[in-house]
Amino acid sequence: MSHRYLIFGQRVSTERRFRTPMTSVAPSGEPDLRFDCRVVCHAASLAADACLYASPDKNHYGESAVQLYAVADGYVMRFPRVADFTLTPGHIDCQLRDPALDYMVEVCLLGHVFSCYLELSGITALHAGAVEVDGRAVLFAADRTGGKSTLVTSLVEAGFALLADDISALTITAQGARCLHGFPQLKMTPEQARRFVTGEQDYPLVHPAFTKLSVPLQALGRAQTEPLPVAAIYLLAREREAGPDARTQIMPVPASEAVMHLARHSFLWHLLETQRGGRAFAPGAAQSAAADLRIDRFMRLSRIAAQVPVRHLHYPSGYQWLPDVHQAIVDDVTTL
Repeated sequence: MSHRYLIFGQRVSTERRFRTPMTSVAPSGEPDLRFDCRVVCHAASLAADACLYASPDKNHYGESAVQLYAVADGYVMRFPRVADFTLTPGHIDCQLRDPALDYMVEVCLLGHVFSCYLELSGITALHAGAVEVDGRAVLFAADRTGGKSTLVTSLVEAGFALLADDISALTITAQGARCLHGFPQLKMTPEQARRFVTGEQDYPLVHPAFTKLSVPLQALGRAQTEPLPVAAIYLLAREREAGPDARTQIMPVPASEAVMHLARHSFLWHLLETQRGGRAFAPGAAQSAAADLRIDRFMRLSRIAAQVPVRHLHYPSGYQWLPDVHQAIVDDVTTL
């Protein structure tokens, strides 16, 4: 049975029924992307000189956990001993090594693989959450301890519609930058789930090796599925030692500095900055004639930084401060 999902603004057709909460779309018209997955026990041979990127992170066998190869008509993203994903314009094909690892298909696809596909297609994938504020998209990017997950979850609980939980896809149009809907899931720690979700629920782990839970958005709030103009991108800095006089501070970031921040908060910034000779997909053109991926990406980041205000958001740590942070964000957005 064929399914149609809306994932990062792409209408995806697939035989796979996703375990991850998804936004379904009507099966009419041509899809933007086809996803196929099958079990292939033996990995295809890939030339060593075709490797554009090998992650510094290793698996249990000492192999780079994520590898990117150039092939004749596109790219192969390899997760050794797990799966190969072949990316070509309009198609992602997964070759899974072991049926017992089927749970890894969506972990890989909805993170590294889709982010790479978006970047190759001229869509910027930022490691950021996004919600709707007054009809516009507001993005939140942070380092690991910056509080992005807690802030986005609290905004959704407060009634703001979710566009993206962890990866925000931005496209450039004649009217400016637009943020695309991801999928209706929130990744929460068990503590966050106890704090924000009413009732005891046995939510599945996003990945068996990590503690974060996959919580369907309907348990907490609502989704915004239409692309929205981007009002602002906030770079989060959570102050852990907050005194009684603590307050939220918002400061503008110059556009020249903003480009560097956006590059650093790209979901695949290590891969995108270090891979050699990569070519972006070009509709209607041969792969060899497509634009250099690094140049194309830098130009997109520059346009986003020129069109969208990027702001430092310093705020005190603690659930009790979140309503004040929400109000400061709303007040700031109304001035932009």
